[in-house]
Amino acid sequence: MKKQKLALVLFWIGLLLAVAFAGIIGRSLYHNLRTLTMEELDATIWAIGEPLFMLWAFSVPLGSVLAGIGAFVYAKTKPAFSWLTGIGVLGAVIVMNMIWSRVYDSTLFGIGGLLILIFFFSIVWIWMKKYAALDIQGKIAGSFKLIGYLFWMNASWFLCGETSKMHLRAFEGSPPPSPTEIMVFLILGWLFVLIGDYKEMRLKKS
Repeated sequence: MKKQKLALVLFWIGLLLAVAFAGIIGRSLYHNLRTLTMEELDATIWAIGEPLFMLWAFSVPLGSVLAGIGAFVYAKTKPAFSWLTGIGVLGAVIVMNMIWSRVYDSTLFGIGGLLILIFFFSIVWIWMKKYAALDIQGKIAGSFKLIGYLFWMNASWFLCGETSKMHLRAFEGSPPPSPTEIMVFLILGWLFVLIGDYKEMRLKKS
């Protein structure tokens, strides 16, 4: 019972941290980023690298990790697995942003893109084998999740294209991309996976 309470506390702290800074407090930063120069921004409380800015920058990574650890604890997975996963994910986020976020390596992107394709089609293959044996309600729930995966795959593809343009000579002088389609694909992907998970949960309860 105590572990479940701890799990819920971690989940809600993570949720509140992410929503408060990314969705509410961060609106002040977004306004400043749209209207101020870098020199003017550095004269505000949102100066790049200062505590408030760093707390905003890592609010979603930290909040998601706390919620994830809470979920692991609630589901009674192995304690070492849950905490090491949380530390590993947060550590990877920090290292990637602090060290490699300004480095563009076309080889890495090429290999990474190929791996994403392999992972995606492997997931689709496993999905076919897994859901072919279920009843119609189970197939419907799983279908929503697969639709979400399809949107995530397309978001990955267009994200690669939009970001690579900023590093390729052929696109020098082009206006900065406005990746509206990527945001739409991500929103739809998360929505359909959520619907699928919710329907699977309802099926298990009935």
